[in-house]
Amino acid sequence: MIRISIDFLILVMAILLIILICFGIYISIKRAMEVYQQRLRRMYIESKQKDWYHYLIQEAEFNSELIPKNKYEIQGLEEIFLVYLKNLSNLTIQEKIKQFSNQYLQKHYQKLLKSRKWSIKVNAMYRIIDFQIVSLVEECEKLEKKKLTKEENFQLLKMNSIFSTDAFINKIVNLSSTLSEYEYKKLLIGVHSETLKSLINCLDELPMPCQYSIIDTLGMNRDINDLPFLESLLQHENCEVRIRSLKAIHEIGVIIEQEKYLPFVVSEIWEERLMIAKILGNLPLAYSYPYLQILLNDESWWVRSQAAKAISNMKSGKEKLQEFIETASDRYAIDMANEYLKKGL
Repeated sequence: MIRISIDFLILVMAILLIILICFGIYISIKRAMEVYQQRLRRMYIESKQKDWYHYLIQEAEFNSELIPKNKYEIQGLEEIFLVYLKNLSNLTIQEKIKQFSNQYLQKHYQKLLKSRKWSIKVNAMYRIIDFQIVSLVEECEKLEKKKLTKEENFQLLKMNSIFSTDAFINKIVNLSSTLSEYEYKKLLIGVHSETLKSLINCLDELPMPCQYSIIDTLGMNRDINDLPFLESLLQHENCEVRIRSLKAIHEIGVIIEQEKYLPFVVSEIWEERLMIAKILGNLPLAYSYPYLQILLNDESWWVRSQAAKAISNMKSGKEKLQEFIETASDRYAIDMANEYLKKGL
């Protein structure tokens, strides 16, 4: 019995050793393949990046040698394209990348869209969006008939936001689940102005996180043509909408109807008083000082600080702060004025 047990143990050890050897060989081969594939990517980048620079930047003639010959060279080309798209905002470059991708990369990404691997499929969607491969949008929309993950659905929404305004608006209004503010902002970054206008027209139909994101996006865009709409929201019943609208207006840096803003100087909500202090900092001191003086006496430290900062940053602001110190009676307001007066000395 003992002899049989020892023989069995030796057999098991031999099998385990063979498995370990096979596993080691597999890992070594896989690693060697990864190194080889990475080498192909790097070779393409190193040999073609100058040619791409001449074509994209210096408007040299297109050379057919730029066309990648396999998926690893395509991965190298992706790196080149993404560097240009992320670091340069140039419509000519974007159009060249778009034309090339639709002509030479369409079949590659079409194949990836049919992959059973989630990561490969989603990565293909990212690149279709990045390189604006409009010839594959219809192919992507067919995926909606299948059960998709949240990320896949999000990428389809992103595609619609760029390539199909009507479909995007319809989907946003009728979403079965609400997205986060962060997700809405990711969708809205870079959308066409016409798409934003369409969203503005149906603002009340949208979930609040989406409304907030639209207002924030208008502020980031800093388009003075959006001011009338933002000013119309200053009477909104939702205080968060009012605060975000004030912030967006401050980002734009211009106001049209000054009287609309004055009630916020004595608002019961300190965030509104804070934002009006920032906005008043964009106006001439001769007009804004009486209101900033009120805000300098505010019970909120943040509001007092912003009011003092706004005054100190203006021409003759230091003199006004000194005048305030000499005539004011509120110790906290005087301390704040002194703090900003010393900063400017």
